Amino acid sequence: MFFETKFSKYYYTVFKNSSAPFCWLLLHGFMGSHKEYLNIAKKLPGMIIIPDLLGHGQSESTGNIECFSIEQQADDLATLSRQITNQKINVWGYSMGGRLALALTFRHPSIVNHLYLESSTAGIKDSTDRKARIANDQHLALNLQQDDLVNFVNFWENLPLFNSQKSLPSEIQTFVRTQRLQQSSSGLSKSLLGMGTGQMPNYWDELPSLQTITTLFAGEFDFKFSSITHDMQLLIPNSEHFVISGVGHNIHLENPNEILAIIRKKECI
Repeated sequence: MFFETKFSKYYYTVFKNSSAPFCWLLLHGFMGSHKEYLNIAKKLPGMIIIPDLLGHGQSESTGNIECFSIEQQADDLATLSRQITNQKINVWGYSMGGRLALALTFRHPSIVNHLYLESSTAGIKDSTDRKARIANDQHLALNLQQDDLVNFVNFWENLPLFNSQKSLPSEIQTFVRTQRLQQSSSGLSKSLLGMGTGQMPNYWDELPSLQTITTLFAGEFDFKFSSITHDMQLLIPNSEHFVISGVGHNIHLENPNEILAIIRKKECI
């Protein structure tokens, strides 16, 4: 199915697993798509909405870079969610999708029941660091525009952040690589320029005002985001933090049963 705005077109899929009073919005990470949550969706009760974020999968935009911004996509997905259900939603975002989930919750708190942040951040506090990150994202975007996608994928999957994924079964590694290779270089480039970490608002100072129940996850081997999510949890009033043992950045890929078990307990499922 597709949801269209003036300039953008989002692909999304909806699962209705039961009549349980739950509604979920699952948001993937950079170079991902709705496909990475399909197995997860089958194990959640109620209604599950899984979009491709702009520049990924089948979602695209003919507008300018502002259409790709965290703020605009948060507003678009809030509108999509309202069109599908009147219920409050549980928003689960991974990495880039987590940053989007946080923005959606701040901008549309009335529609969010529970915020689940997996290996994500609230932005970059220091202005110098933010400028450096923007410059790096611009460099990566240029590489995508000028080089073959396969070279970028080779570079991306060999980042230290994803080292733990090399121990996964070959069929899972093949799935992840295929998903990355099926992306559009142009779409990924626009995503980096529009919603890279340096471009998102700095929400750190606003975290103490976040009233939504929040659960944060990080992998044991993901030292950077274990620290970031720990610091976020200290600032968010109604929140918990879980470090999942034996995994790295992508917890729902590396140990889906563990993260699902925690979420089920949180929701009393």
